[in-house]
Amino acid sequence: MSSEHKPLSRTVEVFTGAYASGKSESAINRALQYTKCGKDITLVDLDTVEPAYCLRPIVETLKKQGIDIIAQTDYFGLGEAGSYVTAEQINCLSKNGDMVIDVGYGASGLDILDILNGIENENDLRIYLVVNTSKFETRDKASILEYIDFSSGLNKQPWKKFTGFISNTHLSDETTKEDIIRGYNKLKEVSDETGIPIIAIGADEKFIPQFPEYKYNDVDIWFYKRHMPKALW
Repeated sequence: MSSEHKPLSRTVEVFTGAYASGKSESAINRALQYTKCGKDITLVDLDTVEPAYCLRPIVETLKKQGIDIIAQTDYFGLGEAGSYVTAEQINCLSKNGDMVIDVGYGASGLDILDILNGIENENDLRIYLVVNTSKFETRDKASILEYIDFSSGLNKQPWKKFTGFISNTHLSDETTKEDIIRGYNKLKEVSDETGIPIIAIGADEKFIPQFPEYKYNDVDIWFYKRHMPKALW
């Protein structure tokens, strides 16, 4: 695709992270933020580790809230035993409007993006790593730095780099405000060292009274309505 045909007026945001980091919840809620702003948004489930595992049960619910969904609904897979993607997934970037892409965890990391036709031509591509410091894989600065390298994949490309972090430390229903702040502080060390900014802090909507300004340390807090408990896990 020549430069004059590159998309000029849309944003494509990719969310990835370790298992149970909250990447799918982050992607869903981000898509809902777009719809509330009156934008056309497509949410793409590109999880090839556990195909059709997460979004399948809530596709219709999300569509009713104004999100266009591209997801694998015909096949079912668990673990990295094998994967299947559709032509609609591969060609998702041919659709107009803004896009949020939920990428599964796994050994290939961001290399899965290579299957998307035209992704290298996107002018406003933002790739976010969702980090939950309560998870072993991203428990401290050293492990987060290691995970950044791991999840970047093997096929290095100029466009394939992390634009920002989403700090999403949580312990499910046992999460406290202190947990959220502790996770942010750990990730801030990594941000300062790598130069990758923390774009937002993810938190359950029940924490709104504890962060009434919707910010912490000048970083926006994205308050999440939880959808994933309605999924298959």
